[in-house]
Amino acid sequence: MLGAARIKQLSLITAQYGGIVLATLLAIDVACIVAGVFPPTYEYGVPDVGWVASPATGSMHEDRCVDYTTGTTYTYTRNEDGVRTTHRAAELLADSQSYLIGVTGDSQTDLCAPNDETHAGVLEKTLNASGRRAVVLAYGAGRYSPLQDYLVFKKALLKYHPHVFVLNLYTGNDFYDMLRVDDRPHFVRSDSGYAIAPPVWYLYDAPGERRRSRVLFALRSLAKRTGVQGFIERVQQLRAVAAEQGKGLATVAAYMNDMRKSSEPSLGYPAAFSAQMLNQQLFFHRFPESRAESIRRVRALLQLIRHQNPGMVLLLSPLPSYELTQQQPVDSALLRTIARLPITYESGLREERALYDTLRVLALETGWLFADNLRPLQAYRGPDRLYNSFDYHLLPPASDIIGREQAKALLPYAVTARASGRSESGGWHSTKAGPCRPHRRSRCSPPRTS
Repeated sequence: MLGAARIKQLSLITAQYGGIVLATLLAIDVACIVAGVFPPTYEYGVPDVGWVASPATGSMHEDRCVDYTTGTTYTYTRNEDGVRTTHRAAELLADSQSYLIGVTGDSQTDLCAPNDETHAGVLEKTLNASGRRAVVLAYGAGRYSPLQDYLVFKKALLKYHPHVFVLNLYTGNDFYDMLRVDDRPHFVRSDSGYAIAPPVWYLYDAPGERRRSRVLFALRSLAKRTGVQGFIERVQQLRAVAAEQGKGLATVAAYMNDMRKSSEPSLGYPAAFSAQMLNQQLFFHRFPESRAESIRRVRALLQLIRHQNPGMVLLLSPLPSYELTQQQPVDSALLRTIARLPITYESGLREERALYDTLRVLALETGWLFADNLRPLQAYRGPDRLYNSFDYHLLPPASDIIGREQAKALLPYAVTARASGRSESGGWHSTKAGPCRPHRRSRCSPPRTS
């Protein structure tokens, strides 16, 4: 009896103090609202792409980044629309002679290097050295999915009427990214296949959203900064995926524990391995049906792009991860990290290689060209690293290989003048019908797609 009375007394005291705190916060909130002080601030998302990594500024400007492996600061030029190029927007819009190529991708495209040392810059230099007059317009954004890559192509690059669209699909995590809904447009199933759904806002505020309560804003901001909100939303999302595949909370907990163990403290960026390759492997390991779904979505994306751009040369350019490239010797930090996980180095290679080969098949099925970047990267025997050891992004030696491989795929299609849409007699050329070979007394027709 004494224990029950004590508990009741403590409950009453807690309720009293809780009521006082709540009333005080409410009074402060009302006073702030009436006085118009400490208004909530917002970081709105962008409905059509999720977020804009390099917003239009209206003027040419120099951007900068720091290579944390060496501590070197690099500068590079963006035009008025945030595109990595030295050409002004008006100059590009008036250009009727150059062969314009739009390139998008994630952070493995928006690399910390001078423009001419990225694979987009190497592509431009290589085509120009071959006698073509090419201009490559690159717009990469960290954490973008391939769907976002295409949507930002339409938003930022399509206005320049490019001949070619190069989609850099990073095989280390882009298949997983095609499944994500957080702050990004994403595919959902529809009666006709797939439709693009608006973002589910996590880190960003819903466009146009307004709040009056200062206290609730402060609590929400605290939850964001401490990671509590992200953790809760992540668990909810994973539980939904698990339920679809007949799995439960135990699988969610196991996956999140895998992610915890994939952090490697010896790296400058401890989450580098999970961000660049291991997360995708672990997700498909715990939720195996997701792999097939991601492939279906990539196929739907390639078909959509071909359907919406029937007269454009499309180049699918897979960018392999550090693990798949297999530059020797393999960093001990990666092997040490994988040893803590329910996957193996060999299984990771098989997984990503199968996805890479799937892209080759999908490109053929959907009327895309294919740049086989993996082959020359694996054949490289030079002294330089291909990926940095801080966050495992491509370095200039790898970009040089990739840019040249892309140029090799595009050279047969590169025209010398935009106005005519023709190249030298007997060569390949680009027409409204798509890439095709000239043939006497016949019309060019686009390749069939599935």
